[in-house]
Amino acid sequence: MEDRRGKISTTVDSVVRLLAYIGGLAILWLMGLTVVAVVMRYVFNAPILGAQDISELSLVLVVFFALAYCGWTGGHIAVDLIGMVLKPGILRWTDTLVRAISGLLFVTVTWQTMRQGLDAFEYEEASNLIEIPHFPFFLVVAFCSAVYALVLFIQAVRAARGIPDVKMQ
Repeated sequence: MEDRRGKISTTVDSVVRLLAYIGGLAILWLMGLTVVAVVMRYVFNAPILGAQDISELSLVLVVFFALAYCGWTGGHIAVDLIGMVLKPGILRWTDTLVRAISGLLFVTVTWQTMRQGLDAFEYEEASNLIEIPHFPFFLVVAFCSAVYALVLFIQAVRAARGIPDVKMQ
């Protein structure tokens, strides 16, 4: 059983790291686009057509590809006010409950995003200026939300068993 948990943990770690690398590439792309767009606009007086559309949709990639990694490694900002007041046993179950409920929330986000994505595909929704289809971005949000839900459920199980979280390396 211990070996299976270790394999699951290693697999999840690999997947969330891969997604984070893709998110990192997306932010590099966004930074490059911004620099080129500013230079083109203010130096050459020739703005890039659709730069805002591309930037807005690129932000979706940056945020959602990094979401599961941030949750897995504890990279988010946390203020621990309740932990100072509650006993460790109660805190453990509070953490378990919060993570399980959050996992269910992200399962709902996944489901609703897939529904919206299918609607976007059916109605051919796209960005305003250069008509980038929205459907693939809904798929990214749904997939990354599902991965984050898995991370939250694993963390809920770990919290219930008293196993510490994976920390940033």
